[in-house]
Amino acid sequence: MEQSLLLPFLIVASSAVVLLTILFVIQYKKVRKIQKENEELNNLLSIFGAISNNYQFGIVTWINDELVYINSKIIEYANLLGLDLKSREQIQLMLDNPENYLTIYDILKDIREHRDIDSDYTRTWNKEIGKKYVEITYLVRIQGDKKIRAIITKDSSFEYQNIERQILSELINIISSELSKSDVSIKNLGESIRKLLLSHGLIDTFGIAFLEPNGYIYYPYFKYVDDDDKSGMRFGPEVKNLTRYVIDKNIKVHIRNSEKEWVLPEGYSLYKIRGELFTIYAAPIVYKSLVHGAVLFEKQGEDQFSDVTINLFEKVANIITLAFSFLDVLNEVEEERRKLFELSIKDYLTGAYSRRFLEQYLEKELFKSKRMKTPLSVVFIDINDFKKINDIYGHVYGDNVLKMFVKIANETIRSMDLIARYGGDEFVIVLPETGVENAQKVIDRIIDRLKEENINISYGIIDASEYGSIDDVYKKVDEKMYEMKKKKNL
Repeated sequence: MEQSLLLPFLIVASSAVVLLTILFVIQYKKVRKIQKENEELNNLLSIFGAISNNYQFGIVTWINDELVYINSKIIEYANLLGLDLKSREQIQLMLDNPENYLTIYDILKDIREHRDIDSDYTRTWNKEIGKKYVEITYLVRIQGDKKIRAIITKDSSFEYQNIERQILSELINIISSELSKSDVSIKNLGESIRKLLLSHGLIDTFGIAFLEPNGYIYYPYFKYVDDDDKSGMRFGPEVKNLTRYVIDKNIKVHIRNSEKEWVLPEGYSLYKIRGELFTIYAAPIVYKSLVHGAVLFEKQGEDQFSDVTINLFEKVANIITLAFSFLDVLNEVEEERRKLFELSIKDYLTGAYSRRFLEQYLEKELFKSKRMKTPLSVVFIDINDFKKINDIYGHVYGDNVLKMFVKIANETIRSMDLIARYGGDEFVIVLPETGVENAQKVIDRIIDRLKEENINISYGIIDASEYGSIDDVYKKVDEKMYEMKKKKNL
């Protein structure tokens, strides 16, 4: 009986031993795997530690979104920005609201955009943090089922001189490129300069302001972040802000703490657009012995600009001033060129186009009307009794009659139409893509307005597209005009 009970017990016991053995082996393998992974992780962290100790790098590392390593150097840089990289909540808050951390806005934005990336990625920025020039690298490395993300910082202050040369060289290229365009955009120029300075971590906000003739200050460019663009602001003389202080006094201003130094001399004060604490440097734009505006450099935080950075800002402001001075000269030359060109194609007395220009224009429109099979109305006009007007009222009065006629005609015809002085008191109006019937309506409107000025005209209208040459057009439309004049004299 005892033997019959012992046998099942031995079978159960032996099975339990086998099961425990199997479980032990499985658990042992798991433990060894964890140990091996920890060894790899410890090796990785020891490498990071060796790098940071030997080269004074700052390193913070996450593996699969878990913070696994951070050294004192990067904590030191983070503290200068008022950040706590050891706090997961703080990091998430930063990534969710990068606009609140202007100094590293572009870095946070890039990290957020590439957080879920499943391939290796690297990007580097240069930032001035706590008056030190720091190179910051964000990298992602995929190793099997692990995603390793790291931020690595390096003090590169000793390289600043080379970086300054690079910044000034890029700035000159930016300005040269913009000034070479036919239509210069100050806003586009400001955006390019801001991106350049922002990429090197020198500013968060950049602004360009101009003093207008009416005393208003206009900001063609003033921007914090991508979704906080204040460009286009305009303040009247009653707003005595920092920009007006710089312009009125023609001085450079360095504000180390916008909250403590918001009151300026003689009733001027900072005009707060955002609530954060900023460091500000502002310099006037001066050329031809006049202050034309100001350039503003701003960065979030207290006393963020080093002496070398201020020195760079002065050089940047000088280059921008030279650019605007050159642009002014360029505009003056362009205006003179435009005036000379107009003198060459327009009648100096009436402002109507010259006969030479008329023939070039008419030849082009005649060719176009034949090719496109569209009408082209030409009107030949003569001011009635003009010789008598000169004899009775004098040539000054006669000149005013001619000018008044051209003024009324220009106000009546379209921008695509043309009025030219053919000679003396004779004028030609060209109306592209217009039939004779509609051309007659235009002339009727001109006649109605001329009656108010006691000016009478005779005219002829033809569709020039029916004729083979300009001479034929002139001959036929002239005949039409004289037919009307003869009828009036009967």
